Amino acid sequence: MEPAITAYSEDEESELDSDDLDEIDLIEGDNLNPGAVMWGLTSLDDYDTTTIYEHLGVPRKYDLGWLWKPGELVKPATIPEMLRDDRIYLGDFGMAIKDDTPVPTKVQTPTQFCAPERFHGVDPSSASDMWSYMYIFSWIYLGFVPVQRRGGVGVMSDLVGILGPLPEHWHGYFKCGKEQGSDGWYDQSQVPIEKMTLTSLVAGRQSAVSQEEQELVGKFLRRCFAISLRTA
Repeated sequence: MEPAITAYSEDEESELDSDDLDEIDLIEGDNLNPGAVMWGLTSLDDYDTTTIYEHLGVPRKYDLGWLWKPGELVKPATIPEMLRDDRIYLGDFGMAIKDDTPVPTKVQTPTQFCAPERFHGVDPSSASDMWSYMYIFSWIYLGFVPVQRRGGVGVMSDLVGILGPLPEHWHGYFKCGKEQGSDGWYDQSQVPIEKMTLTSLVAGRQSAVSQEEQELVGKFLRRCFAISLRTA
């Protein structure tokens, strides 16, 4: 089932304005990733137990009798596609911290979902959260991840191919394990690789969409993937 995508014009009021966002100062300390994606589920309130078991199976339990108190480990249910609806929720169950809280490890995995400034010594922020959220959105919409490679060097190289050069003042700050950065990432004469641009990625979506939607989504993604100019 393909999630519904609803587009609004720029002059329409969003449900959450910038003032609301300014009041939210909790961010994700590790990294937002596909584990934060949840499908909507058709209500089971009107089903009896027998019908629910037909759809989800009988719960499989493992007794945790060795614990200090009674408990059971229940196998997660496998949700059949027929029970999913077209809503998708983004949430997170990781480590919440205050915006701009210093952290010892800037880069978290999966590296494809990590904002580029975090590879350059910048602490997590609301901006890096939004980058990760929008990367998740693009993955859901496109049906594939825009950045194909992993690891710091692979991710940065792909991002430069998609968006163009990284900010020049980031040169020398790249850090991801023992990997070595490339001087070419910061060469301001570079341009995106044609087959890797956001426009090309949208056009390569498996489910064909109109030219109007391609242009709208391409414009939206370019705004979402504007690189933060913050420095360490």
